[in-house]
Amino acid sequence: MTALSTRSFFSVVLTVASLGLATTGFAQTLREPAKGSSERAAILDALRPAVEAEMRGSVEFVVTTMRATPNWAFVQVEPQRPGGGAIDLSKTGFRDDADMMDGSTVFALVSFQGGRWNLVDHVVGPTDVAYAGWSERYGVPARLLGLE
Repeated sequence: MTALSTRSFFSVVLTVASLGLATTGFAQTLREPAKGSSERAAILDALRPAVEAEMRGSVEFVVTTMRATPNWAFVQVEPQRPGGGAIDLSKTGFRDDADMMDGSTVFALVSFQGGRWNLVDHVVGPTDVAYAGWSERYGVPARLLGLE
């Protein structure tokens, strides 16, 4: 190998290794905030006002999925009334659409900005993968959304 081709070869090797480390680093930052943690509560509290307005009353969440990075969180939750009561969609803001919904499951995207978690987007009771376009729309990793 000539000096130029050796240098090019090592440059390619370093670039590939760097990409591998970046991927590994991302995999390590994808996590589920612990039950009872302040981070988990803050993520759910960012979603709560929007869902309570739509459900027309107080809600608590049963978390099905929660994945987070330092700047993003994706959640799938089942809202219920405090104490575990079922939510009757016919008595909510969805009363006209309840028969076209797949229950009250909520999928949400939350971002960490300005020192707090903020709701970016959410969908209630979709009959398809309504969050599939969030990766392109908001620049979040598809892996966070469970799409990879």
